[in-house]
Amino acid sequence: MSDDAPPADKPIPVKKAVSLGGLFEVIVFLSLSCTWLGSMGRYGWVFELLSHFRLQYVIVCSIWVIYALIRRRTALVMISLISVLWNAQIIHAFQQTAEVLNTKGEPPLRVVTFNVLTNNKNQVAAVNHLMQSNADIVCLLEVDDTWRVALEPLRVKYPHRVEELNDGSFGIACYTRLPLKSTEVRRFTTWRMPTVVFNLDHLGRPLTFIGTHPIAPIGGFKTHEWREQLSGIASLVAGLSGEVIVAGDFNATPWCEGMRLLRELGGLDFHSVDPVWPPTWGLNLPVMIPIDHVLLKRGLTVQKRTIGPEMGSDHRSVTVEIRR
Repeated sequence: MSDDAPPADKPIPVKKAVSLGGLFEVIVFLSLSCTWLGSMGRYGWVFELLSHFRLQYVIVCSIWVIYALIRRRTALVMISLISVLWNAQIIHAFQQTAEVLNTKGEPPLRVVTFNVLTNNKNQVAAVNHLMQSNADIVCLLEVDDTWRVALEPLRVKYPHRVEELNDGSFGIACYTRLPLKSTEVRRFTTWRMPTVVFNLDHLGRPLTFIGTHPIAPIGGFKTHEWREQLSGIASLVAGLSGEVIVAGDFNATPWCEGMRLLRELGGLDFHSVDPVWPPTWGLNLPVMIPIDHVLLKRGLTVQKRTIGPEMGSDHRSVTVEIRR
């Protein structure tokens, strides 16, 4: 007998393999969770952020319906189908929010809003597009001092303007050919991003135009600033008795919590014959969303809404024809 101790058994490494089916199950769970967590925007900025991607959720959840049918997963089929219908009905609510009017009589009021992108290299094309739109009111976002020369044709065409070009990515410039009573620049938040207010005369009636660009709600503090600006605009509009137009890059989709608060507290709505859910930002990205809007109050309706072409910005312009 040998006195040598037997060698200790070497531990056998455990191989962990993740199946493709298991990976799909995780992705399915996460994507379906986003649909429902996005409906809780009032409870936190992450939920608010998830609420913007209803268009993507319709597509993804539809894929999961097919996947579940192939796998014969009855429960997953039902959950995915309900998720598709939930997102689809939210989007469909903004398919048509006004009736078609008899277009005879007074001409429409044309308004265009466009986030031009501060470092846009195609300034000439952007300004030419705005000139050709023949709008009564033009609202431009993300214009800084590098745009000063390019904006000269608009200064020549429009007799009234407010330009705040020293606010970096939150610079704003608004132009109008309507009779102007007064102008004001309001700053609602700690970061003091400018919001332009025009008090106008439109066919003998008072009209207030508000152009704005709140910060993107990414992170707790920025979401607070975003809501503060939307709330400030809502309070301002709620105190106005005449017709009101609010336009700009809201960094808000029609169905998010911040937009709901703005509409309810300010008495505003889209009042649009054409749908307002087609994306205006990120059209070359899978996360494309509609965040550029025109909201109305006091009997005004949008009878035509057009999204502009690609002009060097990550946004597209929105042009509307408004009638009483």
